[in-house]
Amino acid sequence: MFRLLSIIPSPADSARDVQFIPSGASDITQEIAREDDVLMTVYFCALLVALAVCALMHYVYRKRIREYGNVINLNNLEIAKQKLKADSYGVILNSVLFPCCLVSEKGVVGWCNDAFIDFYGKDLKTFDFLSGLADNEDVNKIHDAKYAVHYFVKMKNAAGKTIGFKRTLVPLSPEADGTKNFAIVENINS
Repeated sequence: MFRLLSIIPSPADSARDVQFIPSGASDITQEIAREDDVLMTVYFCALLVALAVCALMHYVYRKRIREYGNVINLNNLEIAKQKLKADSYGVILNSVLFPCCLVSEKGVVGWCNDAFIDFYGKDLKTFDFLSGLADNEDVNKIHDAKYAVHYFVKMKNAAGKTIGFKRTLVPLSPEADGTKNFAIVENINS
């Protein structure tokens, strides 16, 4: 009975300090119990390290998300400014009385104002900016222009009337794929 009392822990002992190894246990059993305690300590420390790494990764992730959000907000503000500026230019160009358009190198009309539609008609999908060219004009000089070029043309309007006027061709900066675009303004004297 005295031996049984030595196994039962007293209330002053903590749960961690309680060992249910009888006092007469072999040295091997006591060594295994100590190794188990060491392994439990190592596992517990590894778990704490893993939790600390997870917390750090979460912090870094949240910080990056906030940074990306700030960059996106700045880009959205810049896009809104550019859109307002483009809309303003569109309103201005649409109210100009001269026909204006944006044309690709292959003659595809990307944009035109109302005066352009009134002059050439609504069905114009392509526009040859060299058509109606006066005989004395240099085609290569016009096509390879790096700056605004003015030249004379004779064209038929939507009503079929032939009109002579000055055309202004403004080369725009090339697109990413290398294609060139041009702005065309028809300087028609009414």
